[in-house]
Amino acid sequence: MIKTLERIFVLSILIQSILSAQIKVTSLPPTQSADFDASFFGKNELRNVVLLNSDWKIYPDGDPSKSISASVPAIFEGNATLNFEKKIYLTADQVQKQQIKLCFLGINNYAEILINGLSIYKHAGCAYPFDINLPGDILKSDANNTITIKINRKLDSESTIPVLQRFLFPNVDGGLIRDVYLKFVSPLHVASINFKYGFDQQLTNAQVNFNIGIENSNFVNKTEAQKTAQDVIIRANLFPKGSTIPQSKIDLPQTISAENQNVSFRLDVANPQLWSPENPNYYICEVTVEAGGQVIDKISREISFFQLTKDDTGLFLNKSPFVLTGTTYCLNETDLRQLNVYQKIKDDLTLIKSTGFNSVRFAKYFPNPYALKICQELGLVALIELPINSIPEEILSRNEFLLYSEGILNNMISSYSKYSNSLVIGAGSSFLPNSAPTENYISVLGKLIAEKDFLSYASFVGAQDTTIEGIDLYGLELFSPQINSLDDVFQKETESLGKGSFFVSEVSYPNYYGSSTGYLAKFSSEAQAKYFENFINLINSSKVSGYFINSLFEYRGNFASLYAGHLKNNLYSIGVLNSSRNLNSIGYKVLYSKLNSSPKVTIPIGTRKDDSPLSFILFGLFLAIFMGVLINTKKKFREDCTRALLRPYNFFADVRDHRIMSGVHTAIMMFIESGALALLITIFLYFLKSNILFEKILLSFGSTRIMDAFSYLAWNPQPCFIILFVLFSIKLAAISLVIKFASFFLKTKVELASIFYSVVWSFLPLTLLLPIELVLYKILGLSGVNIASAVFFIIYFLWIFQRLLKSIYVIFDIRRSTVYFYSLGIIILVLGLIILKYQYTHSAFYYISNAVKQYKSMIF
Repeated sequence: MIKTLERIFVLSILIQSILSAQIKVTSLPPTQSADFDASFFGKNELRNVVLLNSDWKIYPDGDPSKSISASVPAIFEGNATLNFEKKIYLTADQVQKQQIKLCFLGINNYAEILINGLSIYKHAGCAYPFDINLPGDILKSDANNTITIKINRKLDSESTIPVLQRFLFPNVDGGLIRDVYLKFVSPLHVASINFKYGFDQQLTNAQVNFNIGIENSNFVNKTEAQKTAQDVIIRANLFPKGSTIPQSKIDLPQTISAENQNVSFRLDVANPQLWSPENPNYYICEVTVEAGGQVIDKISREISFFQLTKDDTGLFLNKSPFVLTGTTYCLNETDLRQLNVYQKIKDDLTLIKSTGFNSVRFAKYFPNPYALKICQELGLVALIELPINSIPEEILSRNEFLLYSEGILNNMISSYSKYSNSLVIGAGSSFLPNSAPTENYISVLGKLIAEKDFLSYASFVGAQDTTIEGIDLYGLELFSPQINSLDDVFQKETESLGKGSFFVSEVSYPNYYGSSTGYLAKFSSEAQAKYFENFINLINSSKVSGYFINSLFEYRGNFASLYAGHLKNNLYSIGVLNSSRNLNSIGYKVLYSKLNSSPKVTIPIGTRKDDSPLSFILFGLFLAIFMGVLINTKKKFREDCTRALLRPYNFFADVRDHRIMSGVHTAIMMFIESGALALLITIFLYFLKSNILFEKILLSFGSTRIMDAFSYLAWNPQPCFIILFVLFSIKLAAISLVIKFASFFLKTKVELASIFYSVVWSFLPLTLLLPIELVLYKILGLSGVNIASAVFFIIYFLWIFQRLLKSIYVIFDIRRSTVYFYSLGIIILVLGLIILKYQYTHSAFYYISNAVKQYKSMIF
């Protein structure tokens, strides 16, 4: 028998080691030639682009023997560092006569990039696009060169963006989540096109001030004596969309005498074609570099001309009143297994546009840059933001976090503005309103955004009462509040922040139950449709500068949720359209009708449904009846219950003195108590199943297991009762074992059976809660009784705890003070260690405190 157990133990270790050694890597659909957008990747007759999709080796850092082959984009699970390695063959002409750029559309998260074993760049995290120049002196000519990318996706609670605790964030796996490619350009080439423009009073003339960055890799690693100035002509042409004739152009003779040089000039555009959601006009700015009568480089960029401003009377686009009507868009692009990501993005944004929205907020993640290009071409204002959410004041006030945020924000703006300029930039979301540390943090980021000539915004979980320097727009996040409570809030916010400054950054109404009889059934498809209809009606009659429905599409998150429901694979039930994209759904038809002033959609009233599970009553009745039958039919059981409840000291003394005690009755009592406690906790969890405060408190510990467990238990009351019933039964036995273990330090020896009897009968008051549990869910739903209920149950369980301690000092015949001192000391020590552990590793106390403050600020 012992040998068999040894073999099983050894086999389990081997299986665990084999499983842990496996690399869970998934390749996403690679970009095919049919999906390749040359203008997006910047490919033309003078610039070649080579996608690096195939023949990658992926292995744990430091262990290349465990490598696997994969194509990219590719993602992986876990927080270990993985190496993505590929060999590329470069000719002598490519190495010596061209500048090679290694370009990434998105890496999640931290990365170190090596060429032929030498580190050349460290990516500070965040999945925005970037590129780096490959140094020619470490590249091999007419030979294979090894690209190695070390990626770690680990997030923490204090120094990463996003942080570990992510509320309703879309899931983004680690790895090379988007395309990687090489770009071959002339050694002397245009590195960047930056511009600012202004209009005359009538918007009939635009003045565009360009700043062109020129790089000359011929000067790299050269002494001043070796550098030779080069005369070139920089030519800029501005073409209207679809035209081959430039509307404005300029030729600038320049002498390039440095490795990096900026060239500034101005273009005047008469009668510019203005961009708007109704007419998404844009220009192609083409910049060429000519040397010795030959064009050596060319780069193009789409530019839209529009004027989005706000004043004391409201928000204006091209001097016409403008209201942001949008939806949040969260794409699980690392979940795509068949559909190409570029086609998916284009289809989704086209549907958003055809629904009638004029803007999109890319909330809580760094979007694929292709999405911004499509937004500009379709006529959608794109709101992008730092993916930070619900950050505590203690972290926002740290200078290190502020400096890191500034760097990421600056890189984000510089990267994304290459693909579109019809942008509004956000400092983040779910900020605590009216908080001095938060306002200081937001103000610094707002000023940085203003320097880049973009409108700025910040999103709050409650009403922000004062303006913040550097911030233009103030968003309010709403989580299914009563519509009739919003009118006064909107009016107050508009007055305190100024007309045109206040908008609803996201309004959510979950759809837990799907189609029902009508909108009286809460959190059904019809109720969601009715809610959004009433909300839009209210917005149209107010002076709010815009709103964003959260969200048109369902999406999957990193953590299981309570507020967004519990579906398979952490799918959040807050979308109007599910994965089937059924445009005949009642919610979509209502949105389409309101946004396009179409005939009103009739939403059935239906009947109000009671969401109290029948199982609560059945479980409670069964336990109560069972207890009642035993008390009325078993005299001994009735006497034991009476004495244990009313005279516990005498009862536990009888247990100590080995008086006649029924083991069967004790076992039955244990199961009744476990059932009563399991039913009580099940009712509370079900009542809190969509409570944001409860979810954010759980999320503060940064554990996917905690969120998975509580989300499942809260949304599945029948399995929850069974699981808790088993756990609580085991818990009573475990408490007995703990007390028996502690008794080894005492002179008095008590049998384990006597300890077990005492523990079980000390929990007898749990059975008195059975009648209350029959109506408890209804009671919790009444306003104003929640705090009273919490106080009652806290006092009640303190009484039970006191009975447990009494049973210990009675059966062991020791001083009461000794039991209280050691018991409370051990409990405080254990709880303190747990709190210190999670505070040290995940700043849990900061996040719990922030969650409570946010909840007090929310609009209900």
